[in-house]
Amino acid sequence: MNRLKDFSRWMVNHSLSSLVPDDIKELKNLSVLDLSKQKIRELPESIGTLSNLKVLKLSNNRLEKLPSSITELKKLKNIQCENNLIEELPEDIGSLESLLIFNLNGNRLKSLPKSFSNLTSLTRLTLAANVIERLDDELKSLTKLLYLSLDTNEISILPDIFENMSTLYYLDLSYNKLQTLPQTINDIEELETLLLEGNSIKSLPKLESHDMLMRLNLNDNNLSDLDFDISKLEDLQILTLDNNKLTKLPQNICKLENLNHLSVSNNNLIELPDCIGDLENLLELDIEENSINSLPESFNKLTKLKNLYLMSNENLTKPDLPNLEYCDV
Repeated sequence: MNRLKDFSRWMVNHSLSSLVPDDIKELKNLSVLDLSKQKIRELPESIGTLSNLKVLKLSNNRLEKLPSSITELKKLKNIQCENNLIEELPEDIGSLESLLIFNLNGNRLKSLPKSFSNLTSLTRLTLAANVIERLDDELKSLTKLLYLSLDTNEISILPDIFENMSTLYYLDLSYNKLQTLPQTINDIEELETLLLEGNSIKSLPKLESHDMLMRLNLNDNNLSDLDFDISKLEDLQILTLDNNKLTKLPQNICKLENLNHLSVSNNNLIELPDCIGDLENLLELDIEENSINSLPESFNKLTKLKNLYLMSNENLTKPDLPNLEYCDV
């Protein structure tokens, strides 16, 4: 009870008392605490006495750390802690066994504590815009993850952690320092979105197993070819390959019947596949900044195309297509 009173006093002293009940017994039963956007620099250890807390919102403050007592909140299911200044997490953070959602975007984390792999109930983990350099192999225990964002970090090597993450549907690894990807990425059976923009990837693992993939972003890498059977990605709707070193597109790209957005700007292409017209559901095509001097005859079959970007090629002219709304030449 004394710790509850301490927490109540801390709230009063920081002009936050309106956000929690006055009655101590009601405070003990508090399930949601929203301290977002309060310019808070630190939290008291007494927060650990809110034993019924399920949702804790701390985003957009000036926190440099979380109190170790936060690990006493065994009923916590959702922690929102983005846009702070946190450099490290409590060593025992893995004891939050009920945690389902953990948002740590926009902090200063360089690594995760060993116990993090014990958060085996996690379904959504966002760690974007930190300075994480490496991940522990033991993160493979997070087998219930549905959504994982690691973009805009300093990761150069990604361990083989995906073998049992079969239900992961969203994976963002953009803007790291990756040159290769682990083979176990092919074990993610239900992957729908894979974002790899802004790395230094030269070659890809065989991605044929991702027949549920709807969006694939490979912009800003070092790819010179697509060395896998892209036609197996039969649900693919959005494919972006801008700013690579591609000299050609594979013929089997024309088998992607559901593709509606294709972008290959700023590569080394001199032509498009003859069968490009088979992409009859294509709505947007960007081939800017290549060396293409003509469009294939089949191009006239792209009757659903609405937006076309042709600038900075070899004197390409606007094609006569019935639904074309925008063309930049």
